Amino acid sequence: MTDTTWHILTTQSLAPAENMAIDEAVSGWVARGELKPTLRFYSWAPHAISVGRFQRATRDLDREALAANGIPVVRRLTGGRAVLHADELTYSVILPETTPTLPTNVIESYRLLTEGVRRGYRALGVQAEFSVPLTEEDREVLRKPKSAVCFDAASYYELAVDGRKVAGSAQVRHQGAVLQHGSIPLSIDDDVLFDCFNMEADEKVYAKARFSSKAVALNETLGRFVTFDEVAVAFEEGFRDAFQLTFEPLVFTATQRDEIARLVEKYESDDWVWKR
Repeated sequence: MTDTTWHILTTQSLAPAENMAIDEAVSGWVARGELKPTLRFYSWAPHAISVGRFQRATRDLDREALAANGIPVVRRLTGGRAVLHADELTYSVILPETTPTLPTNVIESYRLLTEGVRRGYRALGVQAEFSVPLTEEDREVLRKPKSAVCFDAASYYELAVDGRKVAGSAQVRHQGAVLQHGSIPLSIDDDVLFDCFNMEADEKVYAKARFSSKAVALNETLGRFVTFDEVAVAFEEGFRDAFQLTFEPLVFTATQRDEIARLVEKYESDDWVWKR
């Protein structure tokens, strides 16, 4: 990375729409040169499901079950499948699309930025490695997912421990910025997760069994409980080490907060969330 001073921002326990609004707003400011590249850590209150930009939420999700569980839905700017954001740290990294050292190939740029995540796991003592679908069966699962759930399978250059996915990430190039964000689950409640999807009972049994063999949370991997703050410190170290960075805190101006508030309205609207 040529710009070795980045902003860092931690925003815990924000509503789903506000989390997505901040990511989009910061992307615009970074693209226009109004902010430095930015690394952000955040969490969700209440817990929520985010669906991919092009995912058919009206088909995949059970709105009655969502209401019964008190789980709102938000649609991301990025693609991919649904993620339950509960006991986790979510990260986003945003930089100009014109960054000289950033590959133009999406998969290779994904690999580059995920290096910071990999080193964050290493700082916690987790030997996470890049996954590459090696078999035709693995590649077929990516082409035709067996469920609408993100952690069902690891894609190219996602991170896994002993073949089980530990981080789900997605990337988009939006108005001159590259936004990559992802979920680092500390624990996983797959009962609540699968209750929120439109599946027959036997499909849920199969999907849950497959999920438990394909995904693992940080607490289980480490054999102990970790806190949001502990993980944030480790991942800040991971990005600093990967790209030789210096961080300075990001504080929003009143004008920037007004722009975020306008974007919150978009992410709260049914037209955006349930448009597919």
